Amino acid sequence: MTFSYAGSMKKVLSILGLSLLCIFLLAGCTQQHTASRSYTNNVYGFSLDPPSGWQQIENEEQNIAVRFTPGNSTNVSLIFAAPFPLSEGRAISTFADQTEENLLESGENYSIVNRDWRSISQLQAYEIVYTHDQNGTIEYVKQVTVLRTRTVFLISYTAPDSITAQYLTEIDRCIETFM
Repeated sequence: MTFSYAGSMKKVLSILGLSLLCIFLLAGCTQQHTASRSYTNNVYGFSLDPPSGWQQIENEEQNIAVRFTPGNSTNVSLIFAAPFPLSEGRAISTFADQTEENLLESGENYSIVNRDWRSISQLQAYEIVYTHDQNGTIEYVKQVTVLRTRTVFLISYTAPDSITAQYLTEIDRCIETFM
């Protein structure tokens, strides 16, 4: 009987490599299922991952569930309005239309950058992005209306247009985590 050291070593390395691969795959699956949101609002029943380093301000106004601001700027905010029920016979498109009507009736000089339907965490949503003059400064506004179980949530990001790009990637990531 001949013994092949090289053949045995290949088998051992193959089994070891396969075992390590299985461990990494299982660890990855476990992490995905146990990931939790870093902000949960138990009053209104939603959670999300706010932008890193932003301050959380709660109970500011009755119609605001929570507001986040970056530590270095008071004129930039991400607001999650207190949700309200969608009355019978109304659709989320009603709110999309109402937003544009409010802009028109405000008499402000505004410009719509983008408006479109989308989904967030498999929920129906409508997004409108516009700029307007706010006391001599062009302000960028992104409003996302999300429908979840006949309840409407309004997410609004506002910032001076000149610094919007600085925060936009984090804002979009945060909005995508809304559940």
